[in-house]
Amino acid sequence: MGSLQTAGRSRAAPRRLLPALAVFACASAFVVQSPGWAQTSYMALSRALSDGTARIDRWHWETHDVAWFDGHYYSVKPPGLVFATYPLFAALDGVGVERVARDARIRGESDRGVPWMSRELPVESYGYDRSRARAAREAIANDAPLTWALGLLGVLVPALVLLVVLARLVERVTPGTGVAAALTLAAGTMVLPFSTLYFSHLLSAALAFGAFALAWREREGPSRPRVLAVAGVLAGLAVVCEYPLAIAALIVGLYAISRRVALVQLPWRAAAYGAGVVAGAAPLLAYQWWAFGSPLHMSYANAVAETGFSGHDVLGLNDGGFFGVTAPRIVDGLSLLVGGRGLLTLTPVLVVAIAGVIALHREGRHRAETRTVIAIAVAYLLYNAGYWLPFGGGSPGPRFLIPILPFIALGLGIAWRRWPAVTLALAAISMTTMVAATMSYPMIGVNDAGEWVRRLVDYGSFQHSVLDLAGIAHGPVAILPFAALVAIALLLGVRTLGREQLALGARFAPPAVLVWALCATVLPRPLQLPSQEALVLIATAGMIGLLAVGVAMRNGRGGARSPQEEEHHASARMALEVETAQRTG
Repeated sequence: MGSLQTAGRSRAAPRRLLPALAVFACASAFVVQSPGWAQTSYMALSRALSDGTARIDRWHWETHDVAWFDGHYYSVKPPGLVFATYPLFAALDGVGVERVARDARIRGESDRGVPWMSRELPVESYGYDRSRARAAREAIANDAPLTWALGLLGVLVPALVLLVVLARLVERVTPGTGVAAALTLAAGTMVLPFSTLYFSHLLSAALAFGAFALAWREREGPSRPRVLAVAGVLAGLAVVCEYPLAIAALIVGLYAISRRVALVQLPWRAAAYGAGVVAGAAPLLAYQWWAFGSPLHMSYANAVAETGFSGHDVLGLNDGGFFGVTAPRIVDGLSLLVGGRGLLTLTPVLVVAIAGVIALHREGRHRAETRTVIAIAVAYLLYNAGYWLPFGGGSPGPRFLIPILPFIALGLGIAWRRWPAVTLALAAISMTTMVAATMSYPMIGVNDAGEWVRRLVDYGSFQHSVLDLAGIAHGPVAILPFAALVAIALLLGVRTLGREQLALGARFAPPAVLVWALCATVLPRPLQLPSQEALVLIATAGMIGLLAVGVAMRNGRGGARSPQEEEHHASARMALEVETAQRTG
């Protein structure tokens, strides 16, 4: 009987996951973000590759993520994302899509539409040449539809793969919670805004997490060095996208190699994984050799710090320490977690995810896996706290910590099982902050999270959507469907838990929301209150969190369960009994 129920859950999981992911994909694809320096740097490299070179001299004024080496400009970005999307770029470029993109941009700005970029760019960043700044503004704006199209392939597709892998792993650890965990990661963390931005973080995170998932699978079956080699390839490819993913590659490698096997097998396991990493990283080494004359010359070297009149007046942006990384700073570490744009401040659902990882470790199940998760999280926090630009610019949270998110999300299964109402409240809060960030343009410079409220309420500045591109609608009407789709995706995810389950522990939800609100208000600046707009965001998110729990309580008390909910309830109850039996020995 138990095996039949387990098989039933396994068959039902994809049916529940795919509709929720489809809605999430529609939500992310709906938004067309304005390009920033990172996106334009990738675009410049794509155009350079079309000319058979890595030099971006012709387009360097359109981005400031550049390096100056041997008399030429280069993108400071590793080439992984560009390699992944270049076939699509070449195909679109071959059919003259730039003219189509320009026309779509014009439609988006017409009829009181918001400009893709500010009307004026700071002339001091463009050699103090106003005409050059205007030309750069036009070129960057024209690229918005094209970067959106490339992001669908290079960002959104990897994000969906990442969520599928997470759902399956969580199902193995906490049956019945995989869909909820995956959609919580999608809607309630930085995965949401960055699924709409042409950055490489989600692609690299998906590759690193995929390497971990393969190593986990290999450890639970017979020793298969070939599987470890494939895991190594994925880890190496992650480094091609983002240099700091070498940290994850190393830790996952130690986890993969350290399986309890005969001592004589350890060198073979290490060799298989290491060879895979080298093979995966080979495109990066080849690119650096081709572009800079040395396979070890990273694109971060000779980064432009100040453009000045020449475009490269001052170099050495990342020269301090090891490519900008020095000893970790306690203040920066705390700011990364509980500052105004801190990871736990904006997405508090990660608090219960961390608690879930700790609970899983204490149970004695999957200890090697939870230790790997903890090691990756701590290592990235220390690295990020030592980097000269901890938040990576004006991103909606510490974007260099994105690689740890799927690993921490493994604890969401335990969280949804043990503290469902509290998790629901914190997930709704996290979704609110991330939706506000995405709708109003995530990058906020040195401002606090209240900048998103100012843009939406005071300035009426909403990001564009596919409705803008088509000339159908502009402003809030064009972007509000995005918020509705995200809410529906999260709802589809958590409804797989059953109505009664979501209401469990509801009395603890208000205190949890209150504690978060106080921490979000006080911890960023203990002696100074946040801006009024930031307080509005905190209050709004808190009320939405409480409202979600109130709705869950009402639904949990009223009405008979559907046959599907009856089946899930019985399965969840049985899984909980098995889990309890395992804990008690």
